[in-house]
Amino acid sequence: MKFRSYINNNLMQLWKGSLKLIKKYSACTLVCIFGLVLYSQLMTHQLVNAYDGLWEYTYHSAGKWELSLGRWFWLYLDKIRFGINNDPWTSILTISLFSIGMCVMSDIFCLEDKKVSLLISALFISSTAVSVSLSYRYMSPIFGLAFLLSVLAVWVVLKMDKIVLPILLGSFIIALSMGAYQAYLGCTCLIIVGYLLCQLYCTDVQWKQIGIYFGKSAAMVSIGGILYVLLLKIHLIVFQTSMSSYNRADTYSLLNSVKKLPVTIKNAYSMFAMYFFKDLYRTNMLQSYKIYFVLFIFAGVIITIGFIHIWCKNRIRAICFLVLTILSPVAANAVVLIATDTGVSIQMTAPLALIIPVFLCIASKVVSHIKMSLLIQVAVGAASMVVLWGSIYQVQVDQNAMYEGRIAASTMAEEILHELAEEKCLDPDLRYCFVGIPAGNRMFYVSDAYAYANNYAMIGVGWTDPSSSMKSWRGIFHYFCGVNINVWSTDSCKDEIAGADIENMTVYPMKGYIKQVGDVVVIKVN
Repeated sequence: MKFRSYINNNLMQLWKGSLKLIKKYSACTLVCIFGLVLYSQLMTHQLVNAYDGLWEYTYHSAGKWELSLGRWFWLYLDKIRFGINNDPWTSILTISLFSIGMCVMSDIFCLEDKKVSLLISALFISSTAVSVSLSYRYMSPIFGLAFLLSVLAVWVVLKMDKIVLPILLGSFIIALSMGAYQAYLGCTCLIIVGYLLCQLYCTDVQWKQIGIYFGKSAAMVSIGGILYVLLLKIHLIVFQTSMSSYNRADTYSLLNSVKKLPVTIKNAYSMFAMYFFKDLYRTNMLQSYKIYFVLFIFAGVIITIGFIHIWCKNRIRAICFLVLTILSPVAANAVVLIATDTGVSIQMTAPLALIIPVFLCIASKVVSHIKMSLLIQVAVGAASMVVLWGSIYQVQVDQNAMYEGRIAASTMAEEILHELAEEKCLDPDLRYCFVGIPAGNRMFYVSDAYAYANNYAMIGVGWTDPSSSMKSWRGIFHYFCGVNINVWSTDSCKDEIAGADIENMTVYPMKGYIKQVGDVVVIKVN
């Protein structure tokens, strides 16, 4: 009887503990479900972007190319996944990693209001940064894990009471995150800045504690960066690889970063401005209606209120609060300070997409201590919901563009295959050279909404160089049509193209758009 009672008591405690755990992290589950519904079209139709997503598709095993870009940890992560990237599993895994990362961030900022936690998580999950990450299916879990690690490093260093252990553990996590994808360093730096702003606002937090937070964070990022470089150099030596010239990766150095600091800081602010206030990327269906401008007006008001609140008690503290606020865009673009010659491509914008969620975390602290807090909360909440609504529909437009582009491009490819068979030019030993891109042909049909999508989602558009065009055509025939034809670039077939007399060839689907010159079949699409 005693044994049975002991078992029952332990089972009851386990059950109660599980219920508490589920209740505590129910927001994470809801966010994950939201993400799965939001990206259901991408998963069910196996959608990928028009670039590397189309070139690599369902199977990819990281090797020397990824290592040459500094992504040494990716080599091991692909071994764990066996290089397999089919959906819906891959996207479910990635969305889960992003969702857990946002729940960890909510815990860092001690958000007690689940509505705020859900809102900031939904804003990030519905961002173009997550959408484009999922479209790189062969590496989307790498993005998700790099994000989770970048947030987890902050949690470790700020939530653990000790000094040395959190710094060392956080540094190792930073090295892993950067070894997966370096751009997420901006997420780490931005969250640290946001947390310090909250601590400066809470005047009951002593200077000593703020100094410890800052010191631990600075030490973690610095040691983590050094550890990442050391591990990278070891891997480069072991695998006998050198850094790639892609995005000037081979020019990275501490001295170069310090010398170019004034320029890179200016670039960081420029990228912040272009992301939110110009058309660098389509991140929201309402951005042309200045929705971000409205939200940042609220941000300015709340930051001003916070500044005045602190100023009345401690002016040095208030100045620190203002300086950190001004440096937030630099923190978000931290990778630009290191990789001085790198621009911010759309898949690197996760830290910028995190700026609004971090601001809402700060706003929740400031607003709770002022008069008319309910009115301001409603106004900011309403503006945030409008931003969320616009983000959701931008993601829908991008997904549909990938779907429509795939249908249009694969239909054209199937018709070309039929014509090649008719003319007895369909042979795995022949070389095929495509002149033009699918979207350049008048038969390529997509809806009006296609024009509102981001470039990454436009299958059939944007292949500006011969190598990219070759890889994209190859992806269409190999993965969309399931046919093994040997596609070559126009640069590699210059003599054959000249012999085909391109100028006088007709364009698909008119008779004569296919011409064979030796072992090369020239196909003029536009």
